[in-house]
Amino acid sequence: MKRHWRAVLLSLTALLLMCNSVQADTSNEDDPALISIDVENGDYSSESIIFSGIIEDDEQPEDVFWRVSKDGAEFDGGDLLSSLIETTSTSSRAQWSWSFELSFSATGECACYVSIHSIDDYGLEIIETRVVFMVEQNSTGLIGFLLDGDQSGDLIDSSIQISGWLGTYPNGRVNLEISGSLAQGLIQSSHIPETLACDEASITDEVYELPSGSFELSWDISTKLDGWMEILLIGCPASNSAYEGSSHEFSIRVNNQPPVIKISGIDYAVEDDIWHTFDATLTEDPYWGRTEMYYVWTLRRPSHSGNLPIDVQMGEDLNTYSISGAQSGNYTLSLTVYDKGGLSSEQMVNLDIMNTVPTASLIIDGEAISDGQEVRISNPSDIKLDATESSDTANDASSLRCIWLLDNSPLYEGCDREFSWTEVEEYRAILTLEVIDDDGEFATISVILIHPDEVKPFPIALVAFAFSALFLTYALVNRFRGNSEQSIPKWKS
Repeated sequence: MKRHWRAVLLSLTALLLMCNSVQADTSNEDDPALISIDVENGDYSSESIIFSGIIEDDEQPEDVFWRVSKDGAEFDGGDLLSSLIETTSTSSRAQWSWSFELSFSATGECACYVSIHSIDDYGLEIIETRVVFMVEQNSTGLIGFLLDGDQSGDLIDSSIQISGWLGTYPNGRVNLEISGSLAQGLIQSSHIPETLACDEASITDEVYELPSGSFELSWDISTKLDGWMEILLIGCPASNSAYEGSSHEFSIRVNNQPPVIKISGIDYAVEDDIWHTFDATLTEDPYWGRTEMYYVWTLRRPSHSGNLPIDVQMGEDLNTYSISGAQSGNYTLSLTVYDKGGLSSEQMVNLDIMNTVPTASLIIDGEAISDGQEVRISNPSDIKLDATESSDTANDASSLRCIWLLDNSPLYEGCDREFSWTEVEEYRAILTLEVIDDDGEFATISVILIHPDEVKPFPIALVAFAFSALFLTYALVNRFRGNSEQSIPKWKS
């Protein structure tokens, strides 16, 4: 059966689910047919065995037949479609009964593999097999070997689960030999085994001694290199290596190494209305390449939202992710990548989007004002305050807030306001404009407003200058007069 996967994100964790299809791909979304057989593995007879059972499906199968194989080859069988009898079903689907007789005269001594085949109208074939022993009085050394399911081509990591039925006639203990070797590609498993001599030399990785009957074991492949690996399973009677044994052979895809994540992208940006893309197209499985992987991107903003994700995107081969630069903050972007076998890796990158501080612009009564300027108001009852020319990045411009303060006390909010300053105790006041963006960053302009009723004091410096000038003039005049009087001649009487 082929294994395919899909990923599901639950509680911020992505999980891959493995789904199985049987024997062949199909577009039919209905459940496949079920075949039940009333004969157990290991049953035996020297005369005949009656096989019977039920087929359950939504519609009557297009074809139903049985086949018998021994020594790795098919040799007998018959049609069952014409003899199907619809029965009363307790299931939601219809059921049909079938039966036939397997006689020793037809098979001879054998470990016989009896298979029931059902083919629906989509062409999907379901096979159910039993191994029985047709024996003579002194039969010995017969061995039967069946595997549950088909793992051919499956991606498998760490260990492979092997189950089935392995037994002998007469009932005794069996050896199951397992070996793995390099394969060039897909080797499809068969529902019936091949026959081989148990004393043939073989390279074996593991040998399990088991009682006859159903078995289930786990074989460690964690040390195997990624790639195609041929699995050879040999079942032999434990009592005598001279007997013939049975073998199954198929190949799997060893997948012990998780994906290697490679992400390219920036770690710093200035807030702007652009998108920043992180590229993980170079992410790959060490052996199986860059296809058939599932990506889960999780974006968090620890500076604002803690560990709660603000965005999650996931999908098959979704190897890029874009972040808007319109919102400043410290972001963490984590990427979890699952390969088709379910192994995963995770990597996290950081992105700091720095906020741009707004620029404050102040116009009072139509005149542009700079920070620290003194402004004498001409009409205190109708002062027009305009901060609409304040600016910021495109993403923040529309959300700017304007806060007005008079002598550090809140006055208004809004970028276009009218102010009346008629009742005053002081004829000077400090007007402050705060322009705030959506990140709390702000710019300010403070100016000194002067009420029109303020009397301008006579400049002290000018008075001092005038007094000094008069004093100097007076001194010069007096000196000139003194000099003049000394030069007038005195006439004697």
